[in-house]
Amino acid sequence: MTALFQSVPHWHQRWEIFQGIFTPGRNSVEAMLGNSGVPVDLSGKRVLDVGTFNGCCAFECERRGASEIIALDLQTPEELGFTALKTALRSNRVRYHRGSVYHLDPEEIGTFDMILFFGVLYHLRYPLLAIDQLRRVSRGTIYCETLVIDQRFIAEGKDFQPISAYHGALTQVPLWQFYKANELAGDYSNWFGPNIQAVLDAFESAGLSASLISQWGDRAAFQAVAGAADTMRQSYEGASEIVRTELALGR
Repeated sequence: MTALFQSVPHWHQRWEIFQGIFTPGRNSVEAMLGNSGVPVDLSGKRVLDVGTFNGCCAFECERRGASEIIALDLQTPEELGFTALKTALRSNRVRYHRGSVYHLDPEEIGTFDMILFFGVLYHLRYPLLAIDQLRRVSRGTIYCETLVIDQRFIAEGKDFQPISAYHGALTQVPLWQFYKANELAGDYSNWFGPNIQAVLDAFESAGLSASLISQWGDRAAFQAVAGAADTMRQSYEGASEIVRTELALGR
């Protein structure tokens, strides 16, 4: 295992590969799935893991009985350690798909009973487009875990401030804090930090009924299923066939 761990540039996830042997990341897969309410028994489920990175959540879904898992990310599976893990586990139900959440095509990858969307939302320059695309390929539940700014508002050069300290009503107003550079944690990959209300409203605007499952510190977990009114389709650009074609949203 030591050679496997050393061959991967960055381990983001901590997961028990074999009894007593864990990947050396800091983000617990068990905690992410537990906080999001992902069932222990996934028998027969078809799963999409968006932003799979090392692939540990995808392999855990396989362990829980999912029949097929597509692991999606931007880099090559070798760079992320996915291939090494797949070989070590002798996995045969997890398949890597190199691609972007912005171009999820049901004709290419099908639809899914479950979508994992962990630690991705705030890294996206176009978060609403991503949610629209998730809706296209979902036939069940979307499990989302993300940074939220209710307890981590950045203002006046200070981090980790509650937005309620500026006005009590701000937790009920959908807000996205924009990071033009590396304001959040010195990380240039962060773009938009939503508050909890913004996440709920973003999913619902795409025709997904969303609920908050848990919150801890500057993180929160949500579930979303089809059923809300699709307000995007009621908008000027949402009703435009030109725009829907450009964004690959279908009709």
